[in-house]
Amino acid sequence: LSPYVTMFAMLANNPLVKDMGLATLLLEGLLLAIFSANHAVSQEVESKTILTILSKPVSRSNFIFGKYLGLLMALFVAQYLLLLVLLPVVRKEITEAAYSKGDYPVVVGYLLATLFSFILAGFANFFYEKSFYSSCVLSSVPIFTMCFLLLGLIGPNWSLQPFLANLDFRLAIAGCFIFLATMLLCGFALLISTRLSPLPTLIGTLIFFFLGLFSDYLFGRFSQEHWLYRIAYGISPNFQIYLITDAILDERNIPLDYFIYLLGYTMTYLAGILALAIGLFHGRETR
Repeated sequence: LSPYVTMFAMLANNPLVKDMGLATLLLEGLLLAIFSANHAVSQEVESKTILTILSKPVSRSNFIFGKYLGLLMALFVAQYLLLLVLLPVVRKEITEAAYSKGDYPVVVGYLLATLFSFILAGFANFFYEKSFYSSCVLSSVPIFTMCFLLLGLIGPNWSLQPFLANLDFRLAIAGCFIFLATMLLCGFALLISTRLSPLPTLIGTLIFFFLGLFSDYLFGRFSQEHWLYRIAYGISPNFQIYLITDAILDERNIPLDYFIYLLGYTMTYLAGILALAIGLFHGRETR
């Protein structure tokens, strides 16, 4: 939908599409984290299937870690596929009128990749009784990757070009940062789902997300005035540090030190979330 909104962009088409693309990545991670984690624990408990799992030599800690890693892999695949599409879409200036020449190799390439993924999934479903949705996602990963690599050799005018030319790989770095934010969202959604039903998990994760977006405004600006604000600012997440859209639009380089800082922040916060999730799940009655 992004190219159709650019008519309101005042000749700033590509920045708008990049901004909307990264926002879509974050929103997708939020929604998938919520709805996936909703059923990761609560549905297992309500359907009593967790009794079968815990009756085997599987500790509750391993159960939580396994659920989290499974959710994280699903989120990674989803965001990876979206990022593979976003990078070639913005390699050329977005068209401003119907008579402008578009990047048709990208459109045709990903339409064929999607169609081929559907065909393979239908084949696996019909002949081998595999799940259509799972087969479609699994086949999309190599097919979309091959399509991305082939488009790296084909220019907008169907001519050969240097490999991966005109791609803004700062978007890939921004996608990695958003995935780090998604890791926190996934962990927190799993934390709430160890005790609450799907609806409270949805509400709680949304509160956590918006609190992280506005923590600078709510607590950060008052952190030097009172110790309570400093504590609240330290405890609350900060999702603004993962959003580097301004740096990308200004064509500034992202230093390696910043990535290391974000990685350390994410791992530290995530360790606390998962530790709390394990503690809450240990005290939950599953019978």
